[in-house]
Amino acid sequence: MIYTDLDALCSAMVRCDLHDPLVVAEFRRLYRIYFDALHNPPQFVIGVGAISYAQEMLVNAQLDNV
Repeated sequence: MIYTDLDALCSAMVRCDLHDPLVVAEFRRLYRIYFDALHNPPQFVIGVGAISYAQEMLVNAQLDNV
């Protein structure tokens, strides 16, 4: 499944097996990618644009791993 936004990612985290270190590591990686992109968007990207940019980076990170 491809998580497209923070809500989908958090919802999946709640439902997963948090005792599996590989699953936890993957969610941690995706969480960091989202927040790094959200708080460090390209110059002049603010507000909703920053959120859209973070969502795009989240999806791209998952597609690169497939």
